[in-house]
Amino acid sequence: MTRYYVGVDIGATNVRAGLFDEEGRMLRKIRRSFPTTGFEDFLKSLVLDLCGDVIKNVARVGIGSIGPLDIARGSVFRTPNAPIKSFNLVSPMRELGLEVVIANDASAAAWGEYILGSGRGRENLLYITISTGIGGGVIVDSELLIGKDGNAHEIGHLVVDHSSSLRCGCGGYGHWEAIASGSNMPRSFANYVVSLNLCGKTGYRVSPLCSDLEKGKSPSPEEIFSMYYKGDPVASSYVEKYLVPVNAAGMASAINAYDPEILVLGGGIALNNKEIFARGIERYLDRYLAVRKPEIVFTAFGDDVGLYGAASLAMRIPRPLEKYVSIWNSKA
Repeated sequence: MTRYYVGVDIGATNVRAGLFDEEGRMLRKIRRSFPTTGFEDFLKSLVLDLCGDVIKNVARVGIGSIGPLDIARGSVFRTPNAPIKSFNLVSPMRELGLEVVIANDASAAAWGEYILGSGRGRENLLYITISTGIGGGVIVDSELLIGKDGNAHEIGHLVVDHSSSLRCGCGGYGHWEAIASGSNMPRSFANYVVSLNLCGKTGYRVSPLCSDLEKGKSPSPEEIFSMYYKGDPVASSYVEKYLVPVNAAGMASAINAYDPEILVLGGGIALNNKEIFARGIERYLDRYLAVRKPEIVFTAFGDDVGLYGAASLAMRIPRPLEKYVSIWNSKA
């Protein structure tokens, strides 16, 4: 009998699911916007629509989700960026009669890189996603780090600017995610430009972004990068003098903490601006590092890295999760 695995990637903006065969090949996938109500019913419907008639042959569902997690309960609580702040992950899948394993989305992606991707054959791996939020997943000595609640990898909340007045969605100040994530870049950009009075200085006031800020409109990350590539002086100052060094400091802090052989970068902000990230790493990373620099690559899975990660959880359960899996799947 053919066995299938389901990977579910829960982001703050979209929820995606993929059906995989036993060799780790993705057979089909679907994507839907994160709901505003009824997450548990939404999750069941997503998996049912993905699997159709083959659901009876699904061996296990793996879920990689935004955090913070309450891993013992199989749920997410007080997540800062999604429309629904707290929701259950395990119980909807058990109601469908499916075995399930869950982890933080970036941890799942790290496991996917370790099992199926760029980290095959490595024992120490760091995965960093820079997207709507910033997160990380870590493999040390071939073990996926989990932590007491499943949150041993919240590197987006590393403090990278102690003088920053920007408050993160978690409530803290100066966090990497508060400055450089997709959800916070508009606010970070506006704060940078206003604090330096860039639009009042010769050579900068010609920027169309100045007139937008005067009207109370902060540019999206896509607009900031687009203007940067066009040579806009305000966007260039923000990206080169603030955003790039902040990202390098965050990456270096995580590398210093975990000492990986390979760092894999993912997430829409990083993948859509590879040249900027590569140049920033080359220019700034060494000044912050205390350990030997690892190999640094962008994920080859692109936007599907979360799906491959979640499916990898289902195909090969990380040892630290085994005790939780037995608890989750013993529940009706």
